[in-house]
Amino acid sequence: MSVYAPIKRKLYTLIMPLDLENKRILLGYKKRGFGMGKYNGFGGKVEENETILEGAIRELQEESCIKGTDLSYHGILFLEAIADATLPILEIHVFAVTKWEGEPAETDEMRPEWYSASPDYTGSVVDEKIPFTQMWEETAEWLPLLLSAYFGKDGSPEHGKQKQLVHHATFGSAINPETGLEDVWHGMLDNYFVWVEDEEGIPKLEGWESEARGAWVEERRKRRFGL
Repeated sequence: MSVYAPIKRKLYTLIMPLDLENKRILLGYKKRGFGMGKYNGFGGKVEENETILEGAIRELQEESCIKGTDLSYHGILFLEAIADATLPILEIHVFAVTKWEGEPAETDEMRPEWYSASPDYTGSVVDEKIPFTQMWEETAEWLPLLLSAYFGKDGSPEHGKQKQLVHHATFGSAINPETGLEDVWHGMLDNYFVWVEDEEGIPKLEGWESEARGAWVEERRKRRFGL
């Protein structure tokens, strides 16, 4: 029987380049390492000597060869692999970038590809041009909603840039379709999504300090244990 205990968190970034004029999103096909065979934005671990924003800009440049100059802070993902209690919660800070220097280019780790980001008005993407079936499960939940805020019927770039989300997802382990192997970061169970504006007690993400973020996710975990 599982017993509640607080879990450490590990900081990551995730950046989604958006071409506002042509309504496109730049995704990267992961060529090696964690997430190999999947499509995602660009990002990675935040180093000890840098801020979250600095880490986002660095990872974007390392993985896609573009230097972001206009980043909007859009969300925090708390991802928890309950099948392995020794793993930290992945705390992933999500940004969109709409202006950059340089041109996207393939690297040893990622192959950038453009996709239409014009959604229909139910939240899914026209003709399913974005390869959601080859993305992480939680990304397929929140990304269409963010794209709709930018490009949907009632959306606009100005509106989209103001939207911020929090997403807590747990995973019970399942087969990773890209590797054919059991993977603790698959098999999504609990899937809690909220816009910051609709969640009492969460400030704008720029002002949500680390200790308060940890307290929020631990409260959600305690509820799962009936505490």
